[in-house]
Amino acid sequence: MRVPFAQLHAPLFAVAVFGTLSLSRLLALVVPTDFYFTFQSLFADRSPQNLLWSALGKTAAPLVVGLAAGLWCTLRWRPGSGRPEGPRPGFVRRVRGQFGPTLFAAGFFAALLSAWPAMVYWDLMANPAVAHLKPVFFGLYVLYMLGFGYVSLLGLLLAIYLHEHWQGSPPGTASVSIKELSRVGALWLFNSGLAASAMKLLTG
Repeated sequence: MRVPFAQLHAPLFAVAVFGTLSLSRLLALVVPTDFYFTFQSLFADRSPQNLLWSALGKTAAPLVVGLAAGLWCTLRWRPGSGRPEGPRPGFVRRVRGQFGPTLFAAGFFAALLSAWPAMVYWDLMANPAVAHLKPVFFGLYVLYMLGFGYVSLLGLLLAIYLHEHWQGSPPGTASVSIKELSRVGALWLFNSGLAASAMKLLTG
């Protein structure tokens, strides 16, 4: 029987989750409160200003982690890295079959850990004005987690694309295409933007 997520790169997953949570915490310390989104802010009497931008800005952490992971994967696993030649089929398969799913799962899981206290203690800590909307907010949390997963994946693919572009790979030999980057980026913006806009509407 095939074990779910058996193809994930376990060390990369663990490092990506830890890096995302650590960087998110660091950003929370240096970014003004009104411009940094947290689930705990929904428990306050006043929701943070610029909620849409702050929620999108929170995805900076998984994006940076994804970029770092993509650079590491390219330098470590791409045969011929550093020479102007096309990608090996094995590397492309590994990006799509292992590294990509690993970064997506890491981003999703990091967001789940970040939201977990808000989900567990919702009935005790939620703002009374929105406490009755628990199922709605939980659905928005899932969109937020998907957004984290997609932006982590976007960082991975973007790092690979830029590295190959800077190395002067011939046209048509790139491991990652602009179309693929656009699709993943659109999914990130859709999920994060929808969740942030809905939260702003509900808490405004």
